Amino acid sequence: MAKHVSADQVEVARNVDLIDYLERKGEPLKKEGRYYRHQVHDSLVIKDQMYAWNSRDEKGAGVINFAKMFYGMSFPEAVLDLNEQGYKVRDNLQEQKPKEPYQYPSLYEVNDRTKAKNYLTNERKIHPKIVHWLENKGLIAQDKLGNVVFKWKQQGAVVGADRQGTSPMKDGRMFKGIDRNSHGSAGFSVDIGNPKSIYLFESPIDALSYWSIKKGKLQNTRLVSMSGLKRQTMIDEIKRMGKEGHKVNQITFCTDNDKAGREFANKYNRLMSEELSKVDLPINKDWNIEIKNQKRLVVERLGVQQNEK
Repeated sequence: MAKHVSADQVEVARNVDLIDYLERKGEPLKKEGRYYRHQVHDSLVIKDQMYAWNSRDEKGAGVINFAKMFYGMSFPEAVLDLNEQGYKVRDNLQEQKPKEPYQYPSLYEVNDRTKAKNYLTNERKIHPKIVHWLENKGLIAQDKLGNVVFKWKQQGAVVGADRQGTSPMKDGRMFKGIDRNSHGSAGFSVDIGNPKSIYLFESPIDALSYWSIKKGKLQNTRLVSMSGLKRQTMIDEIKRMGKEGHKVNQITFCTDNDKAGREFANKYNRLMSEELSKVDLPINKDWNIEIKNQKRLVVERLGVQQNEK
């Protein structure tokens, strides 16, 4: 096992192009707009030298860090591996452009929201009254491709958006994406009453599924989608509540009931006091599966009752 590498070797490794490195390693990547998505681990996205593996709450920058995270290499092993193959070196002389501010592309929005509403109510089983309320508040929309748009609003301004496909693409998958230049640590959020608590979810669909299940039990709270497992989104939402004059009395982690979701929820729940935080996970993998199963059981019970008459 390598124990020492030279400064020159480290410098070469740092400047290796991350996409070229992964493609020559045989990793199945697909370009989606300005970033690449791993086709096996589909929550792993890469843009330039930055990466985010949302299902595992792993994110960072630099090809050395990626090799350590993804391949389990030590620092010297990663440096030597990056020096061996003659990988493409990124152009350090190219001036980095500052990130453009987000501008909601309203020209892609359509007035007819039938597809979006039908998808949410019929396919995802979100309560129709919730969908109607979201539409009236301008929190959801439909774009020209039939995608549901979940607008990230802060102080009345749209600072980003999730887009969810309503019909399968050619490869059979449903489109799911985040608008370019969306606020990095914001997310889709809904206030129910005068918020004094925060409920954290991995997606807008999960947040709305939870609301549909709990309905009247949720009062004076803010539902927040982190669009994955994002520590900074959680931190920024707590800060935003304070800036808006809302005292946070409780934080509830409602992540997916899988390894990554449980680890995230339990980790940050332990770091907070028992009075401040709690964990509420679905019995199934996520809250949308939870509501679908509840709806199915209701239909089955009604069917049994009809047969008994």
